[in-house]
Parts: sequence; C-alpha cells; structure tokens
Amino acid sequence: MTSVKQQAKKHRSLFWGSGFWVPALLLLRLSLAAQSDADTFLLQQNLPVQARFATADNLGNTYLITPQNAVEKYAPDGRLLTRYTNNRLGRAAMLDVANPLKVLVWYADFRTVVFLDRSLTVLGEINLFSAGYPEVRTVAAAADGNLWLYDEVAFQLKKTTPEGAVLFESPALNLLQSERIAVTTIRDDGTQVLASDPDRGVLCFDVYGQFQRILPWKGISTFVLVQNRLEYLGEHALHIEHLQAFFSQEIRLPVSAKVEGAQVWAAPGRLLVQNGAVLEVWARK
Repeated sequence: MTSVKQQAKKHRSLFWGSGFWVPALLLLRLSLAAQSDADTFLLQQNLPVQARFATADNLGNTYLITPQNAVEKYAPDGRLLTRYTNNRLGRAAMLDVANPLKVLVWYADFRTVVFLDRSLTVLGEINLFSAGYPEVRTVAAAADGNLWLYDEVAFQLKKTTPEGAVLFESPALNLLQSERIAVTTIRDDGTQVLASDPDRGVLCFDVYGQFQRILPWKGISTFVLVQNRLEYLGEHALHIEHLQAFFSQEIRLPVSAKVEGAQVWAAPGRLLVQNGAVLEVWARK
C-alpha cells in the first residue's frame, strides 16, 4: 500500500510540474484525517469598537477602519495606540500590515495608496492614476517595502517603488489565456507572490513578478499568505492550503462568527469577528 508520504510526494511532483492550467484530476489534495482539539481558536480580547475592515500584524497588534473612516491601531492588551484619519481621499477600503513598520492604506475610489509608519504617521502617498496606472482594482505591500499592483490595462502584475517606478513586471497575462483575469487580492510573503481571481483560481508568481502557475482553487476573493500557507475563510471554517507540503487543513470558526450579521476577517494567526458593537480578536490555539 502506498504511504501518505509517498502519495504527497507524487501529487506534489505532478502539481508543480504542470503548466498554466492544472487538470482537476491532479488536485487530489491530501487532507488532515480529523480536526484535533488543537485546531481551534481562543478568544483573546473584546474591543468595544466597530470596524468595517479589520486585520492584525505578526506582533499581535490589531488594526481597523472605523465607520467614520479612521484607521486605528490597538495593542495586544486592547489599548488604543494611535489613530490616522484622511477624509480627502474618500473611503479607505483595505489595510495591508504585513510590514508593521510600513502600513499600507488603500483608498480604492481615488486609486491612492498611503504608507504609514508604526505610529500611523504618513510616510508617503501615491495616486496610481497620476502615476500611469488608471485601472487598478487591488494593491499589496511588497515584502521589501515597495508596492504590488495589477495593471488591468496592460494585464500585468507589477512591482513598483512607492513613487510608481516599475521595478519588475509579469508577462501580459492575456497572452497566456484567453479569458480576462480580474485580480481581487495580492499577497507577498517574501518568497512568492500570489494573486487571486475568484473565477480563475490563484495565480503564482516569483518575487520578480514572473508567472509560475495557477492553482485552480476558485471562489477565493481574499486570502492570507504566510510561511507557504494560503488561508481563506469558508462558510464554517478557515481553510489552510499548505503549499509546499501540499495538504489541506480546516479550523472550525467560533460560534460568534456564524451569527447573522457578523463580519469576519482572517489575519496571520488571528481571526477578527465584528458582532454588534464588539470586535472579537481570536488567536489560533
């Protein structure tokens, strides 16, 4: 009988050696046999705040965008550390705190990125329309302090400086496949860059923007990428794809995350749940 280890080796070889589209037959992902008691979340704190977006950094700090459009940072013990507000750029859509020393704030309506330091003081700002990128749906912080964006006019993933100068770019992806790619999330963990298109799958690039392959896991609009793990929220669980070991894992969501009207966000090692006037911060056990 073939061992699990031998099967994993076989599937990894078939998977990583494939081209742009990977046949579904090769996606027989090995799952953990059962969810142990260790695979769960523990409530760390209840913050008496409301958020329309929330995330956490690798130091345990929590960041959120309030309904009043302010960006706030909370310490692991729940103390409000600092706040940033900018109402001239419209609605803040997303925060990327992969580098807590250089927080990225994305103002999608005005195609503007603002970089903040650890105290949420402005480091710089770039308007992508003015920089020559009129159609950008999403951006991400690069591990080295630069910026990733998907240029929907050129069909290219691009890495730019904070001022907009191109450092690296992918081939035009419309030349690789006929259907339009619509990237909704980009993430860089320092060793690879992933970009999701819910209708196509997850596109993989190296740190120089060169296209590698596509993982045909559809329906993923947002995700977390950390230490070769792609993590995304499902209806009842946090799904974890171990990209090197090539197996899947699920961690059940706490009951409060399933309450009608609750908002849930995944972050590295954290789960953030907005229930009414309380933001719950859950840590992975």
